[in-house]
Amino acid sequence: MAQIREVKKRIRSIENTKKVTHAMELVAAAKMRKSQMAALAGRPYSINLGEIIQKVETKPSKKRHHLLEQKKSPNQIIIMITSDRGLAGGLNINLFREILRSEIKNAQFITVGKKALNFAVKTGSEILASFQSEEKSTLDLARTLSKMAIDTFEHSQTSKISLIYPHFESTLKQIPRWIQLLPIETQMIGELEKPDTAEVLSDILIFEPSADEILESILPHYILTQIYQILLEAKASEHSARMIAMKNATEAASDLIDDLTLTYNQARQETITKELLDIVTAQKAFE
Repeated sequence: MAQIREVKKRIRSIENTKKVTHAMELVAAAKMRKSQMAALAGRPYSINLGEIIQKVETKPSKKRHHLLEQKKSPNQIIIMITSDRGLAGGLNINLFREILRSEIKNAQFITVGKKALNFAVKTGSEILASFQSEEKSTLDLARTLSKMAIDTFEHSQTSKISLIYPHFESTLKQIPRWIQLLPIETQMIGELEKPDTAEVLSDILIFEPSADEILESILPHYILTQIYQILLEAKASEHSARMIAMKNATEAASDLIDDLTLTYNQARQETITKELLDIVTAQKAFE
């Protein structure tokens, strides 16, 4: 009887867990649709802006823009974007493994997300600033990160600013991706996801005023756009990974409940059989 009560108690506990994971799955699915639409809608603008910069940068210029120049500094800054909360499968773990695999030296971190901050603290890395992914709106956070990156680079406090984040490829696939923010490498712009319109841009673009003045305005905006799009991609990846993780947890709970129910029925049947044998034995003893 003690075994039956214990199994029944475990079944009730797992059923409660299943209700929680299913509710979290539904919430993540609702957020996932919205974040995926935002990420996908922003990609064409970000990519085409990069293509425009490529075309402008090839025009004759009096001097090279300071955001395109190489800086002499032993340090580099990494902006690491993760989620604030867990229960998102291997989303954050894969990101941390990628950083450890890269064996980066002389790196200072700007963290976005509690998980990124915890990782930087545990690895003893130098942290310049930390933000929670939900403490500001996505655009305000992108503006803050953009200003911080540009100011630091302009003052030659770093030779390179990179960003690592979980890139959204599909609901089932989110992979860690490195992006070099500064100095801007125009030859790399649009290389990963080149739009169909890239070949005809040179035929329709008219530059006014000079290339130098255009770059002065458009390059800081490009950095802001890159960071904003990456924050959208990271948010879409987070909700997608959490939805899949909670769906798998719900299915695993259902399978475990089925196994425990079978064990419970077998134990209950065994107990009833023993009780019947005791009754029959006692009856025969009286005869």
